[in-house]
Amino acid sequence: MSSVERNTLRGSPVVVAPGKIFLIGEYAVLDGAPAVVAAVSRVAVGQFVPAFEPESPFVAEAVQAALSGIGDHAAALPPGSVMIDSRAFSLNGKKLGLGSSAAVTTAAVAAVLELAGLPVAQHRDLCFSLAERAHRAAQGGAGSGADVAASVHGGLIQYRRPAGGYPVVEKMRLPPSLRLVVFAEGTPAATPDMVRAVKELAERDPEGYASIMRPMREQAELFVEELAAGNSTGMLEAARAYGLGMMNLGVKAGSPIVTARFELASELALNLGGVAKPSGAGGGDVGIGLFDDATAARTFSSRLIQLGLAVLDVALDTTGVHRRLPASKN
Repeated sequence: MSSVERNTLRGSPVVVAPGKIFLIGEYAVLDGAPAVVAAVSRVAVGQFVPAFEPESPFVAEAVQAALSGIGDHAAALPPGSVMIDSRAFSLNGKKLGLGSSAAVTTAAVAAVLELAGLPVAQHRDLCFSLAERAHRAAQGGAGSGADVAASVHGGLIQYRRPAGGYPVVEKMRLPPSLRLVVFAEGTPAATPDMVRAVKELAERDPEGYASIMRPMREQAELFVEELAAGNSTGMLEAARAYGLGMMNLGVKAGSPIVTARFELASELALNLGGVAKPSGAGGGDVGIGLFDDATAARTFSSRLIQLGLAVLDVALDTTGVHRRLPASKN
């Protein structure tokens, strides 16, 4: 079935949910630090189809969570599931670490809400609560929910998950001078496995884990402060230190959070006055470059190919999950 056919079946609403990039907060967000996450223009498209079977555990968990979470509204829905098109999250047939599972889960929940007469635009908190629960269940309890929050709310957000409390989302704004470059090595990373390796480090060497995580939390907090103040120079300094923390964490955990090519990208960005670091779990999946100079950002982009890295054509998404209007591609 073609992409157009998959996305324009008659009958039920079509929804769109964006992916994400981490600017900062990977791993440390699980330890109480803030994460800064941006929704991006790679999207999952979903539509509820009667008598359809779920195509992934994320869709299955999302539909189940949505149906159980909307009470009497579920009674009017026919048996079925949500059909998802998530091919925008792949590069040359390989999945990119742009939050595809979170976008798929969010789109599946939103498709059920829309069909049940609960417009997602007026029920974002409900959509997040259900999608975050389903996403964690599908991943065996792993994950912070930051990627789901970005998919639901769109834009640039600060995300915190207080111990024992409900996640907190705050909209942020990038300084006008800051330029982002998103790139990838083309090697999909198994996020749950990498998170598990870090958790195992915390269990077997709590002091060593704390010695790395403490400054990472501090740099994440500093990044948020500088972002709120619109100070891109301070943001770059915090992100640079945070990237070094991610490298140390990977070494200690025995996990390839920062690959050899990403190390070279980091050195290149540093020489150009910017920062490059993994965006997400790492492992050569997706990285992000941050620059306070447009020329430096363009130079960085042009040289990445020499390192065997691909620049990804993504823009920031300001809308978040939404119902797609007829004859619209977004």
